Amino acid sequence: MKSKDILAFGAHPDDLEIGMGGTIAKLSSNGYQIQPVIATLPNFVKTDTKNGRISESILSAKVMGCKSPIFLDLSPEEMVFGRKLVSMIDSIIKKHKPDSVFTQWHGDSHQDHQVLTKSVISACRDQNNLFMYETTIPGGITEHSFRPQLFVDIAETIEIKKNALECFQSQFVRCGDMWIPAIIGRCSYRGYQIDSKYAEAFEVIKITKW
Repeated sequence: MKSKDILAFGAHPDDLEIGMGGTIAKLSSNGYQIQPVIATLPNFVKTDTKNGRISESILSAKVMGCKSPIFLDLSPEEMVFGRKLVSMIDSIIKKHKPDSVFTQWHGDSHQDHQVLTKSVISACRDQNNLFMYETTIPGGITEHSFRPQLFVDIAETIEIKKNALECFQSQFVRCGDMWIPAIIGRCSYRGYQIDSKYAEAFEVIKITKW
């Protein structure tokens, strides 16, 4: 990457940590300035309060070594593809002028993830590099298959990824004790594919400078 400015979009708190927490930690340690952007703050269970999820995200960002997240604070009803969301994302891109943008996989079954990525792609028409990270865990059923085209070795930052995920205590009520082991298990499989212990995988939408 030529520039060291990166925007990373997630529909919800913990989406980025699940999909690319090790990559964020690795890039941050190498001097990249990574700005997370969180679109909405859902309430799944009683422990899942708005302020609590914000605090978890801020703490996780500190663990990964990146900037504190920007919260768009959209309601679930506002998570629709249209001019409002695309304009919000476009404004953030114009302000930060990133060389690279990361967003969620468009084949994810969660409609918030689909809407966010469709909006990011629309706003990134002039961007140099655009990537999608792998679907969240737990995830729903999808008829699509994730096709990894870029792998990032995260063997040296896997513990940071674990620590970042552990910041989201509210999610253990909903996802259970096997949530983090399942996420790390996928990283182990992706690592096996590139002869490493752990990796994260991405689909490439566009690369012009690397």
